[in-house]
Amino acid sequence: MIDFLKYKYICYTLSFALLALGGVAYVTKGFQYYVDFAGGSELRISFQQPVKIGEIRKILGSIDLKDAVIQSLGAEEKIFLIQIGKATEENVGQIAFDKIAQQFPENNAKLESIDWVGPEVGKDIKFNAVISILLSLLLIMLYIAIRSKYRFAVGAVVAIAHDMLAVLACFLILGEQISVHVLAAILTVLGYSINDTIVIFSRIKENMIKMKNASEEQIVNVSLNQTLRRTMLTSISTFLAVGSIFVLGGEALHGFSLAMLIGIVVGTYSSIYIASPVMLLFKSPQTNLSQTNLSQKTNI
Repeated sequence: MIDFLKYKYICYTLSFALLALGGVAYVTKGFQYYVDFAGGSELRISFQQPVKIGEIRKILGSIDLKDAVIQSLGAEEKIFLIQIGKATEENVGQIAFDKIAQQFPENNAKLESIDWVGPEVGKDIKFNAVISILLSLLLIMLYIAIRSKYRFAVGAVVAIAHDMLAVLACFLILGEQISVHVLAAILTVLGYSINDTIVIFSRIKENMIKMKNASEEQIVNVSLNQTLRRTMLTSISTFLAVGSIFVLGGEALHGFSLAMLIGIVVGTYSSIYIASPVMLLFKSPQTNLSQTNLSQKTNI
């Protein structure tokens, strides 16, 4: 049997180190927001013949758009995704395309799509995203508090808050952009993680009834070992499915699949090494009472 709780302090240190690195990255670099949060335009352009990114960058620089983010989609360098952040004019994307098309008159430049998000709309989306995450944490805590004991709810919420912060820390360290798709992935990870945590907590509650003479640490270790196979099978199968999306899904699904991959790893880790140890920090009154009675009997 694996003694999971034996390594809890090492895991606390690893989690603290990751979140600390994320905090340093936030102070030094800050979040890189996608157009839907920062506001601006995003356009997708295709060409008949390959074009170098440097040429497009030079053209955009001539119209004071040198900070635009340009990505080549595919190996042939015929399709490009251009993000013009913090643009205050709705037609800035069309102006950029017209300028590019003028420089390549014989290359049959085509505007595949164009999206624009105003700065105020971007702020509203960002605010609503924060509210949705905080509300989800509160509702999850209330649900588990009603379904189980309060300390189980605290352990579960600390675990999923850890998952959310860990994903954001990784995105800060890697310099990845935060988008609505990434937010959807984070909320999905919270649901995935809490499901695994509830399964483990349910087994712990069952074993607390069956193993009345065992300590809570022993009960938690036994419960974690009993649910380990289920946890690993679920995590590995989900990781492989999301991994295929990450590899084959292209740029459009890059942020979503990356957040999911990180979330699956930290969600599995937190269900074992964060949720249960934190729950054990809050001793129930009945546990304290039974320990007191046992101590009194021993003294007699």
